[in-house]
Amino acid sequence: MLTDTSRTAATETRRQRAIDALGLGVPVEQRRDERFDRITRLATTVFGTPMASITILDGTCAWFPSKQGFDAPLVPREETFCDRAQAADEVTIVPDASVDPDFAELPVVRDGGVRFYAGVPMHDQLGNVVGTFCLFDVMPRTLDSDQRQTLEDLAAWAEQELVASSEMMRAGQVQKAMLPASALEADGWHVEGVCLPALTVGGDLFDFALTDDVIHIGLGDVMGKGTGAALIGAGVRAAVRSTHPAVVSGADLGSTTYRVARTLQGDLDRGGAFVTLFQCAIDVADGTVRYVDAGAGLCVVARTDGTVERLVSSDRPIGILEEDTWTEHRTHLAPGDRMLIFSDGLFDLLEDQREWWREVGSLVARHADPAGVLEAVRDLATALVSLDDVTAVAVYRRPEGAA
Repeated sequence: MLTDTSRTAATETRRQRAIDALGLGVPVEQRRDERFDRITRLATTVFGTPMASITILDGTCAWFPSKQGFDAPLVPREETFCDRAQAADEVTIVPDASVDPDFAELPVVRDGGVRFYAGVPMHDQLGNVVGTFCLFDVMPRTLDSDQRQTLEDLAAWAEQELVASSEMMRAGQVQKAMLPASALEADGWHVEGVCLPALTVGGDLFDFALTDDVIHIGLGDVMGKGTGAALIGAGVRAAVRSTHPAVVSGADLGSTTYRVARTLQGDLDRGGAFVTLFQCAIDVADGTVRYVDAGAGLCVVARTDGTVERLVSSDRPIGILEEDTWTEHRTHLAPGDRMLIFSDGLFDLLEDQREWWREVGSLVARHADPAGVLEAVRDLATALVSLDDVTAVAVYRRPEGAA
């Protein structure tokens, strides 16, 4: 049988694990978050209190994702009202802390003059307490039933923002970790990519790898954006990556794309989604490029002679019709040639929607390396506030005689 002490220890262990899982530990650099500040500001206005906060207990410390009326970055946990409120896991209202034996010796009461406290625990999806929504006043007071309900409503709003934003942040970190860890440079070739989700996570993906002197690149775009598209995108990436051994050994890209499509068809049908996909295999020795374009249509080659070539295909996206097939095409990248593959999020930011490839070709020609052109893509997405995910992969072949 669990004792009260062991039960309390188990609860605290679960609570701390929930904090860690949501990434709510004390941040290295504390920044204000307007989503949370909006709620705490509203609380001080509605209740007429000088102070309000969202409080997180991490280990032995308390920190504040949002606070109004005071400026303490960190406080020892045992010196807070919230330590008691979170342990009780219930709405805690202290009308006058100076005469309450449980709180009278807290430094904020004894030295800071705080008299009134009201705290509502906030929970994760499994019911673990992960924070407290709090009101403070230097005057004794209490809350009537309507005010208490309003406080609980504001706490529920803060809880939703806190838990959802933390989960999205972690999802964004995971999605970013699934991208290639670094640029690829080998035998005069330089490949680099960037993925800029419109939200915390997105439905765009890219991947590249070099095996047996063959560079295999894939760039996909799942219909829509956000978490749902990101989940499907993870499946697309895994399916494309599973074909890598076959691709680098010379298998027809139309056949490997068909295999990817069959793997994804059930998920796409259930999700009511489709995927555009461009993938290619580049022979680093002679520059031969084998490619498949499944409904993407957004790949440009900037030649050394100044001409710009679009790589086109009439094949449909994956997930439209079960009986669809895809065709492998070929081109060639000579020394000094450059290629940019991108998603339609970048297309939406271009000035010329009719002959867009000229604008993209000019963008590529102005930058001597992939890092430069990708930084230009990032600047464009930032300046014009992209409404969709923006992803691009740049492939540069070093000119003959270049160091």
